[in-house]
Amino acid sequence: MASVEEGEASGAAAHRGVGNKMQAQNFFTQEEKQRIEQAVKNAELGTSGEIVPMIVGASDRYSEVELGGLIGGLVIGTAAAFILADPWASVHSNLGWPLIGAGIGLVLCRIPAIKRSLISKKRIAEEVHTCCLAAFTAEGLHYTRAHTGILIFASLLEHRVEVLADRGINDKVKPGTWDEVVKILTSGLRSGDACAAFCRAIEKCGKILSEHFPRQPDDRDELANRLVTGE
Repeated sequence: MASVEEGEASGAAAHRGVGNKMQAQNFFTQEEKQRIEQAVKNAELGTSGEIVPMIVGASDRYSEVELGGLIGGLVIGTAAAFILADPWASVHSNLGWPLIGAGIGLVLCRIPAIKRSLISKKRIAEEVHTCCLAAFTAEGLHYTRAHTGILIFASLLEHRVEVLADRGINDKVKPGTWDEVVKILTSGLRSGDACAAFCRAIEKCGKILSEHFPRQPDDRDELANRLVTGE
C-alpha cells in the first residue's frame, strides 16, 4: 500500500455545523451522502477497482492536550488564588479559583482550532496515517480479488487528507498519481464545497483505475458503495 497526504485541508469545513466537536456523521446532509454514494457507483462502472470514501472527526483523541490544558489551568488558577485571595473569604471561595482555571483550560483545549495548534505536525501526520491504515483494513479493502481497493480518507480535526491504495494498484500506477486527487479534495474542503470535492476526487480515482483495471464481464461489487463515517 502507498499513501499521499496533505495538511491544512480545511478552514471552511470547520463551520459546517459541527461546532467544537468534529462530528463526521453530521458533516454531510443525507442528500450529500447520497450524491457521494452515487459518485462511487458511477466511478466503478468502468473499473474492477473498489473505491471507499471515508471521513472521520479525528484520527486520535490527543488526550495529552486536554490534560495539559487542565493542568495549566489549574496552575494558573492556583496562582490567581494566592494573588487575589480574600483573607476574609471562606476557604471554599479561595479554592474556586483553581477549579475554575482547570475547567477553562480543559474547555479551551477541546476547541478544535486550539487543540490542533498544540499538536506537532509530525504527530498529526503519524496519527492520520495510522488511522487510515486501520480503516483500510477494517473496511476490507485489502480483501478485494485483485487487490485494487483504494481509500479516500479525510480527517476533520487535523485538516488532512490521505489516499491509500492496495498493492495491485501501486504496481501499475506512477508515483505521485494520487497527488491530484488529494489536491481536489483539500481544495474543496478549504472552500467549503466538501461534497462536490469528494465527488470529483472519486471520479478522478475512477478514471485512473479504469485505465489500468477496466471492468470485466464477471466483475461484481465487492464492497458497499457508501460514504464511511467515523468519530
